[in-house]
Amino acid sequence: MTVDVRIKADEARRLKNDSAFSAFVQEVRDDQVRVFTTSAASDVEAREAAHGIIRALNQIEAKLDAAMTAETLLDRKQRK
Repeated sequence: MTVDVRIKADEARRLKNDSAFSAFVQEVRDDQVRVFTTSAASDVEAREAAHGIIRALNQIEAKLDAAMTAETLLDRKQRK
């Protein structure tokens, strides 16, 4: 399990530090915010879809952060 935590954390760190990945995520996020700001009042479906995509991006980022935090906690636990 220790190895799995470290591998996952390393992969998460690589993705978070990858400028291309970050740029693509930001581009998708910006596109969805644009849907919010330019949609007509009656275009509820488009806003709901955009909201879902933004939430998914947030979840991906949270998972990456959680993987790195798990490694930090493991390191602290092993030092004690």
